Amino acid sequence: MHMLLSLTLLHDAYLLHPISPQTASIHQTAALQHWNTATTLFNAILSRPIPASSRDAVWATGALLGAAVFAYVEPSHPEEAWPLKPADPTDLDWLKLGEGKKAIWSIANPTRPDSMFRALARDLNHLQLPTWATDPDFEVVPGCWKRVFDITPTTTITSSPYCFPVIILSRLHGLSLTHENILDFLYFIAYMPTDFKTLLECKDPRAMLLLLWWYRKLEHGDLWWIHRRAALEGRAIEIWLERWFGVAEMPRGCRDGEDWLKGGKGMALLRGTFRRDERVVERVVERVVSPVEEEEGEHRECAECPVQ
Repeated sequence: MHMLLSLTLLHDAYLLHPISPQTASIHQTAALQHWNTATTLFNAILSRPIPASSRDAVWATGALLGAAVFAYVEPSHPEEAWPLKPADPTDLDWLKLGEGKKAIWSIANPTRPDSMFRALARDLNHLQLPTWATDPDFEVVPGCWKRVFDITPTTTITSSPYCFPVIILSRLHGLSLTHENILDFLYFIAYMPTDFKTLLECKDPRAMLLLLWWYRKLEHGDLWWIHRRAALEGRAIEIWLERWFGVAEMPRGCRDGEDWLKGGKGMALLRGTFRRDERVVERVVERVVSPVEEEEGEHRECAECPVQ
């Protein structure tokens, strides 16, 4: 109940912010208080054997917690958001929470016959990859992105950390986010390879491009708990790419990355027609593990990056 109240108050804060930021702040503070209480109670429940009658409630609470983590964005400006802000252990917490949700999944097992969430869980079972992932059709991937992300006919989801995200985003081409198709968009994080998560933590430029594309798709949807993070961190990633690699920002009306994938201006963009650097795509690819330096600091190579 506390987690449900928290998410409801976050929704109120989202709606109130354009009208009365001060009132929105009050609702957000109340939401965090309920969130704290819910987390304390939830941890206590998970620390002891869970009755069969409580397993659906446990899974639902975990789902609400995941939505709240994605919805709550503390920064107000892109410069204060990841990846531009100073490194912090809480960076990408919304993504790291996925591992905890997998543990809750195994405890609650929403695929069991008596679960009220059985039909939903069957469509979002992270333990069983869909056939289009295990046997991907690379025909849906535009040729320019195959080149940027080194996708070949022999590439598999285990041989390349970029393969699955590229397949997902290519399948989303032409779709707009709605309540009815939200699962198609959540596949991007539900089945995200561990190596790809590591690349994001390392701020690998190709991984950042894919995350930006996903954010752009989410930003133009109609789900309130997704919009703010997608817009704010999406803009922060654009600034980061421009700062390090001279990449011009993705057009604001570019819902599918269509201009980035096909002819005209999109191909010019991929070929390197940028404000600072005519070979920016090549620079992005070459600098996966060869960071550049700025006047006031360094972008350090991550020793755990799987692409080295």
